[in-house]
Amino acid sequence: MRLKKLISLVIGLGVLSSIAIIYFYIIQKDFTKQHREFLLSLNTFKSAHIDLEHQILQSSIYSYHNQDDMAKNIDSLESEYKALLESKILKDATYIEVKKELQGLQKGLEQHIRSTQNYLMLNASIKNSLVFLSRFIEEANFLQEQDSELFKSSWQILKSFNDAKLMQDIDHINHNNFLLSSNSKDKETQDFITNFNMHSNFLIKKYPPYIQTTKNILSDSTRDKLEEIKKEFSHLALDDFKALDIFASILFSVFIISLFFIIVLFLKYLRENKKLQETTTSLEYSLTHDQLTGLGSRAAFHIKLQETAKPHLLLANVDCFRCINDIYGNDVGNLVLQELSHIITAEFSSTKNASIYRLGGDEFGILFDDIKRNEAFEIAVQLEKKISNYNFLISELSLHLRVSIASNFIAPILENADLALKELKQDYTTRVLEYSEELNLKTNVEDNMNILEHIKLAVKNDNIIPYFQPIINLKTQKIEKYEALVRLRLADGTILEPFKFLEISKKSPYYHNITKSMIEKTLEMAKEFPQYRFSINFSMIDILDAKILEMLCETLRANPKVANRLDIELLESENLQNIEAVQDFISSIQKYGSKVLLDDFGTGYSNFSYFSNLNIDLIKIDGSIVREIENDKRKLHMLKSIHSFSNGMNMKNVAEFVENKEVADLLHEVGVEYAQGYYFGKPLERPLDSDEIIF
Repeated sequence: MRLKKLISLVIGLGVLSSIAIIYFYIIQKDFTKQHREFLLSLNTFKSAHIDLEHQILQSSIYSYHNQDDMAKNIDSLESEYKALLESKILKDATYIEVKKELQGLQKGLEQHIRSTQNYLMLNASIKNSLVFLSRFIEEANFLQEQDSELFKSSWQILKSFNDAKLMQDIDHINHNNFLLSSNSKDKETQDFITNFNMHSNFLIKKYPPYIQTTKNILSDSTRDKLEEIKKEFSHLALDDFKALDIFASILFSVFIISLFFIIVLFLKYLRENKKLQETTTSLEYSLTHDQLTGLGSRAAFHIKLQETAKPHLLLANVDCFRCINDIYGNDVGNLVLQELSHIITAEFSSTKNASIYRLGGDEFGILFDDIKRNEAFEIAVQLEKKISNYNFLISELSLHLRVSIASNFIAPILENADLALKELKQDYTTRVLEYSEELNLKTNVEDNMNILEHIKLAVKNDNIIPYFQPIINLKTQKIEKYEALVRLRLADGTILEPFKFLEISKKSPYYHNITKSMIEKTLEMAKEFPQYRFSINFSMIDILDAKILEMLCETLRANPKVANRLDIELLESENLQNIEAVQDFISSIQKYGSKVLLDDFGTGYSNFSYFSNLNIDLIKIDGSIVREIENDKRKLHMLKSIHSFSNGMNMKNVAEFVENKEVADLLHEVGVEYAQGYYFGKPLERPLDSDEIIF
């Protein structure tokens, strides 16, 4: 009897604790929702306020801003404020002070809106007067001939008004006479002066209130007050969360105690067996499910793939997911992956023939059983768009992802999809790709493996060789220098040019050997031909290779007569992003008398900045510019600009890819000092004994 009562008591306690937990869960979920909604509403109101100020700042500088859009944003600001005050959580007595502080913003908000509306009217009237004066002066062609000084004064006054608007500084018009006058009796001239002065007087009158109004708006303290309100709310909410945690801990403790007694009373004799069963279930789950997302694991995918009669796989990979982990940390990265898994799961929740897996890292697979190719491709396109447009709100961060999706139904399913995905990663314009044999992706892989084998044998058999292309002094028409260009000699004597193997070699362990061989063989050739200078190409990989730098400096130190005839060409197309490391490299070799060239100049967007950051001796103008100067005036202008700018910095130029006499003559006419290209000579196994050009 006592055991029955104890059993009834334990069961009753367990039931009550379970009900309490469910009730707590409902309360906690509702409170969390209210908390999140209030913060979102607060951030939305703050964003609306910032957007309006940003538009006003833009409009105060650029007169073309759309006034209607700003008026709509004023309405949006008012509606967001109203929604913020109506937040459900503010009805709780705990947050009454937060609500009062929000209500205290109303007066300032109304003043801010009135100032903004006043600004819109002032801005529109000033804009109209400035536009009128600009067109009015442009159409006064007669005045330019009859009274040029008056014409110049009108433009100068208009410029001062525009400067005052651009700089938001009334001093531009406070200390000058902005009214035109003339002794001319010409009626048309006097009419011009009258109309001009009318608008000038208007602008002088309107500018002070306009600028003051703008400054008042932009100095509004609402954002700071909102941040204080947010901190106070978060502090109060934290106390509530702590209270909920305490309540949850109590309930959880009661539940655990009840569960413990139930297990002791009812399942004691099954305890060991139950532990074994739980362990087995846990292991099976961990083998078939991803611990982070709860999706099927890679092992589960392979099991399902074997059971699927007509498999079709969509393989999705997040672009540059590593950047998220590097910038925000792994915790944020994990939350992003969880949210992404929810999006994919929701997308296919009603699709009976689809199963979803996390195949590793940031890679997800959707496996279909019997689906049409075009239908699967369209699903992939829609999924990519949905993920790209989704706003990931993680720890108060707003993130957007881009994914690449490969579609494949050809065995081996996963391997072929992975090949298509790798191909996608090389094309930033395409997001979805279907694998097909016509893409020759396996052929490309096989070709790369063959090239790597050739590189390996060439390094082993000393078949990395330099070819030498002459560089001409356009003034003397003689060869002064040779550029060493890397080549790979196959076992059958075939010579491979660098575009066939160099990029692949940079991803292999053999690239270091290629650079080392080029340095050694070029220096040997420089000893044999003391009448010439020689240059070697260096990439960012070479610059950052401490062993290569040590070997180069040691070689230059041991061969001083050769060192002052050796130049290093830095490849601008390699993106010389580590300026400090590049300058250290330049300093290390220049002390031996070697010079530094910037190659491929004109191919990048940032290369002009290298002038101020790097101690460059010469620049080589890229062939994409040089080869078209004869027929393209813009390219010719670019070349002249580069030549003029670099000469002003005491740097000489080398023009690449000179392929005919007309281009060579035009370069000489511009004043370019050196030239290189097939017109003067193709790359040779050895330099010529004579410095005369052979046409």
